[in-house]
Amino acid sequence: MTPPPQPAPLARLLVSAVRVLFTTLIFTGAGMGVGLFVGIFGMITYGLAAGVQPDMRNAYRHFAIPMAVTIGCLAFVGALVLEIRARRNRRA
Repeated sequence: MTPPPQPAPLARLLVSAVRVLFTTLIFTGAGMGVGLFVGIFGMITYGLAAGVQPDMRNAYRHFAIPMAVTIGCLAFVGALVLEIRARRNRRA
C-alpha cells in the first residue's frame, strides 16, 4: 500500500499560519470580552463607592483594549510555539 501524498511545503506553511492567526483572533476576541466585563464591573463599583457617575469609555480605554492586546500577544506566541512543536513531532 502506498502512503498518501504529502502536501507541498508552502501548503503546510500556509495551513500552520492560518491556524496560528485564527487561534490568535479567537483569544484576542475573548480577551476583549473579558476585559470589557471586568472594566464595566470595575467602573460600576468605582461609581458606587465614590458616589459619582463613571465614564464608561474608560472601561474600553483602560481595561478591555490593553487586556485584549496582552492576551492576543500571549496567544500568538503560545500558538506559534505549539505549532512549531507539533511540526517537529510530525516530522520525526
